[in-house]
Amino acid sequence: MLVLASSFTTQLISCTIACVGFAYWFNVKGIQVLYSGIGAFFTWAVYYVCFEMTNSNFQATLFGAIFVAIFAQIMARVNRAPATIFLCVCVFPLVPGPNLYYMMYYLVLENYKVAKEEAVTLVLTCVGIALGFIVVDIFNKYIVIIFKRLKGQLVSEHGERY
Repeated sequence: MLVLASSFTTQLISCTIACVGFAYWFNVKGIQVLYSGIGAFFTWAVYYVCFEMTNSNFQATLFGAIFVAIFAQIMARVNRAPATIFLCVCVFPLVPGPNLYYMMYYLVLENYKVAKEEAVTLVLTCVGIALGFIVVDIFNKYIVIIFKRLKGQLVSEHGERY
């Protein structure tokens, strides 16, 4: 496999610059561009560290996606903006573009064995991203339900709102 940026620092810097560019391309405004760059930086850091520890693309992608989803929820509240803004930009480091390219490339070359390997990696990466987002969304919904119930108990016990 060809490695273009062998140094971890170079990967982090190039990933951040690319995602800031995507943020501008998607018309993200103001300080949200900076937050998107920070999110992309840490997304790649989480992915890289997890991949080095587990040597599993799926697990590294899953943990990277979980980080993106948590970061997007926090930034949405901080900026009073939709979480989708941060989800779309910060997930770019995890998107399996090279796998899609090589899968198609090897299909054209009729090298079906390598094409199948790339397709499996592609699907697992996409599932990891989706699963990471879903896990955080479900967790977030349960937290909201718990806080609403606790708030309701406080109101009913004391007859007044806190």
